[in-house]
Amino acid sequence: MNWVEMLKAGDATPSSAIEQRSKQVVPGQCATLIYTSGTTGNPKAVMISHDNMIYESLVCIDTLFVSDPSVTPPPELRIVSYLPLSHVAAQMLDIATPIVVTGCSSALGASVTTALAGNWYTTWFAGPDALKGTLKNTLVAARPTAFLGVPRVWEKIRETLLEIGRSNTGLKKKVSTWAKKHASLAAKNRQLGGSGATTVQYLFAKVVLSKIRAALGLDQCLICASAAAPMPREVAEYFASLDIDLLDIYGMSECTGATTVSTNSVHQFGTVGPPLGASEVRIDHVAGRDKPSEGEICYRGRHIMLGYMKEPAKTAEAIDHDGWLHSGDVGTIDSDGLLHITGRIKELIITAGGENIAPVPIEDKLKELCPALSNVMMVGDKRKYNVVLLTVKTHLNPETGVSTGKLIGDATRVSSAKTDAEVVAEIAAGGAWKQYLQKGLDELNGKHSVSNAQKIQKFTVVPGDFSEKGGELTATLKLKRSVTADKYAKVIDAMY
Repeated sequence: MNWVEMLKAGDATPSSAIEQRSKQVVPGQCATLIYTSGTTGNPKAVMISHDNMIYESLVCIDTLFVSDPSVTPPPELRIVSYLPLSHVAAQMLDIATPIVVTGCSSALGASVTTALAGNWYTTWFAGPDALKGTLKNTLVAARPTAFLGVPRVWEKIRETLLEIGRSNTGLKKKVSTWAKKHASLAAKNRQLGGSGATTVQYLFAKVVLSKIRAALGLDQCLICASAAAPMPREVAEYFASLDIDLLDIYGMSECTGATTVSTNSVHQFGTVGPPLGASEVRIDHVAGRDKPSEGEICYRGRHIMLGYMKEPAKTAEAIDHDGWLHSGDVGTIDSDGLLHITGRIKELIITAGGENIAPVPIEDKLKELCPALSNVMMVGDKRKYNVVLLTVKTHLNPETGVSTGKLIGDATRVSSAKTDAEVVAEIAAGGAWKQYLQKGLDELNGKHSVSNAQKIQKFTVVPGDFSEKGGELTATLKLKRSVTADKYAKVIDAMY
């Protein structure tokens, strides 16, 4: 049924029928199904209630736009929709919250109603090829007042800006470097409620950097957020140097989106903020973890799902008898009440010697040391040593979303190679690429590994790149480890 047909069907339905259906809706009933991404197994249907969605919408808006003293709610809330509408973030931000904010803000009290009175909430829909390169066009057209980008989106923007920055010379480069320095200092001072906008140098830097924000379409953006996957610290620090605070949000489909939220007033590099609203968060110790304060992140509150549809056993595994949702993520809570994510239980590599290793921080560090790399996947579960699968930065075909094999960005500066096939050949011949990657691994193993069990012994560069189309990534560009391991099983086995 197309849109016009749907509207005609509505016109043909008598108001009495709509009122009757409306009376049958109960807050605790299931309103929507969110299917999990399937990174650790088959997708499950998460049952989200009407009350889950209304509560989550109201408390997020209150936390980010109303209760934060550093933010003045704009007359129009504008967001850009680009994630699949079946994803929990899109269902909440693009569909539910606009309806709730304009229709139900009085549920949070007079102060919120007054703050949002007369506000419009507009959703701009990006094209289906947004993640293939056209998202920036929509951002510039929409000039959102809030934007949620998955980490890979922010990484791509950073890569583009770094590439542009390399072409700057002379006075332009000196002014840019000076401005970024003072913006970084101000950003660090702003964290945890500090004041970062008091120096004359920062005020001048803000003017210089405003041109970059405008070019990105973020000049009116009050909330620049990241969610759905871990945000590399160096990416957050880079945007801080552009006078953009990236606010990390943490949660999952099972809690209707967010359970901790960083705000402009309370955030810190490497953390995902304090609990959202009245949500409770606790840490359950996981056997085998070295740090006594580290364990599985559990939370409960009005935002927790009804359960998995037709899967009572898996629901009982996820939500205990006291209502605590066991996330499967590992983390700690610091003295300021901010949550740190340190790994995921099902992603932990348990070596043949019995040591538990969280692969994501190691993978992120290797990408930082070797910026020509696009993706890194560490392997070593129940193996005698660790290895990595690597992909280098290549151009993606905007039509198919699959790598063309042609090198781009940092990858073009390692050697004279023009394609990833030539990279593989150079490595086999012991050329510049092998030296480049080995140098990064040596530094990783020498300076950043806390034990011998964490060190990486071998690597293989696979042609192309990981992608949603290829099956290695989810719609929010998270790595599907089991799928990728199966796909490259022969390559992995060859390293052992």
